[in-house]
Amino acid sequence: MNKQHAQLLERLQDSAAQVADAVKKLSAEQINRVPKQGEWSLHQALAHLRDTDARVFLYRTARILQEPEPPVVASFNQEEYSREHYSSSEPIEHIVKEFVTARRKLVKLLRGTRDADWKKFAVHPEYGNISIEYIALHSYNHTLDHLQQLLDAQEANVLRAANGK
Repeated sequence: MNKQHAQLLERLQDSAAQVADAVKKLSAEQINRVPKQGEWSLHQALAHLRDTDARVFLYRTARILQEPEPPVVASFNQEEYSREHYSSSEPIEHIVKEFVTARRKLVKLLRGTRDADWKKFAVHPEYGNISIEYIALHSYNHTLDHLQQLLDAQEANVLRAANGK
């Protein structure tokens, strides 16, 4: 495996651990608070992160590696999926554990590949050919987006504490 792919796998693994650590530093109120009408709480965002890793990124990667011809994959409508599957009563610890497990499986699957495998692709109705390399990078960037939300909440905690609130 080339150095760039190896580094991306390390980042994928590390970012999942960073999400798990960041969640531990937030209160239940912070996790469940909806910032503005129409926006997701951190709880919803983390459920979405888990669902996307497990049901989209891992699934697509496995299909690409298993099938002899590029598979055709469906679009993932996150809003629709959330409406049908999200439960506000699901413990955050369970969501995070499942996310970390899905990420571990994705990294393990990718560690078993050759460099040429990273160019294999699926056919997506909107994006066209999506390679394993694209999926891995997209998964990492997606994690960073949601990790930033968690870190912003931690930053707010530090600021409140510094101001005696």
